[in-house]
Amino acid sequence: MVRFCIFGAGQMGNRHARTLAEHPKAEVHSVCDLLPEAAAELAERHGAIAVSDRETALADPAVDAVVITTPASSHAELVVAAARAGKAVFCEKPLAEDIPTARAAVEEVRKAGVSSFMGFMKRFEPSHLALIQAVKAGEIGDVELVLLTNRDPKVTLLELSRETHRTAPYTLLRESTVHDFDLARALLDDEPVEVYVAASSLVEPELGRLGEVDAAMTTLKTGRGALCHINNIWRTTYGYDQRLEVHGVKGLLRAENRPETSLVRYTAAGALHDRLHSGPPEGSQFYLHKYAAAYPAEMNHFVESLEEGRRPMVSVEDGYRSQLLVEAAVESLKTNRPVQVAER
Repeated sequence: MVRFCIFGAGQMGNRHARTLAEHPKAEVHSVCDLLPEAAAELAERHGAIAVSDRETALADPAVDAVVITTPASSHAELVVAAARAGKAVFCEKPLAEDIPTARAAVEEVRKAGVSSFMGFMKRFEPSHLALIQAVKAGEIGDVELVLLTNRDPKVTLLELSRETHRTAPYTLLRESTVHDFDLARALLDDEPVEVYVAASSLVEPELGRLGEVDAAMTTLKTGRGALCHINNIWRTTYGYDQRLEVHGVKGLLRAENRPETSLVRYTAAGALHDRLHSGPPEGSQFYLHKYAAAYPAEMNHFVESLEEGRRPMVSVEDGYRSQLLVEAAVESLKTNRPVQVAER
């Protein structure tokens, strides 16, 4: 039995706590949040205890692992504190707000010898996971080209872009493309060494006025020459568009979108499919519908990895590597040139 402390009683904290409560080999032991009432509410729901401060939560010998869903500015500090306390770590992205802090957190986890996991849930969407496993099994031989499509049906991060533009510009790259960077690394099976980004503001005028972007095309190149193309935009008319394609020496693998139903209407006007699976048309949390199975799958994978003593599929090291790609992409966008990926 793996006993967890949940740091952060918001949406993701609640989601992960529910998954852990349903797992036969996991238990929500405690909840820690700056808002005592939020911690108490989530703890009561799962028969756990509410804790008011980090030190008390991490000093509890009954806690085996932590789940970090707090604001991004606190992630690295909590990762380091948990690792030093000997607790396994599940952390939502990003690992840190800058590269040196992220690298230092990875070193602390490595030094402590604890297991870690980075919340890149897209790896665990069933079709994505099947594609990754097929690539790893060598079904198409050496990978040559990867194409990733990531298009949101609407702009949902305008407020975040307003808040962070001066200190951490290009929210599209930091919040959306970062998931594609993680998928690209999993599929290329070779570290990207060069990044080039072309981007525009085509959707939301205010993003353009801020100097932000809402559409981007990114190219990655690995050391052995494999290429990846990523296209992002914050508007579609047909739903949440998430596609993966991998071309290799022996063939091609593709993970397609899932429509709301498989019904196809054939009339004189042609064949009509349902919209892509995105939840209610007016909703802003479309990713929760597309990746509904991925969130519990990633947490179950972490629990089972801890139980079986094996390395999880994705760790804080992967969070750091994807963050390196984000910063290289930001530099490429600022300078309008390819940028070499270098550890900093």
